[in-house]
Amino acid sequence: MVSVYPLWIERLVFFTLITLGIYLGIVLGDTLSGIGLIVARFCGIPLLILVLTEGIGRGIQSALSN
Repeated sequence: MVSVYPLWIERLVFFTLITLGIYLGIVLGDTLSGIGLIVARFCGIPLLILVLTEGIGRGIQSALSN
């Protein structure tokens, strides 16, 4: 019997990280300005979300698969 991968857990993590990324972008607006803020909002935060989502998703997959 094949176990079904619980994709909803990965989606929940993804949406949580997006929410935290939006919050982080707002917080960074208070501490950074100029080009640093633009780079952080358009490059740093999305890249961080991508890396964390992939890592957590692979961890969930390896923990729950046989």
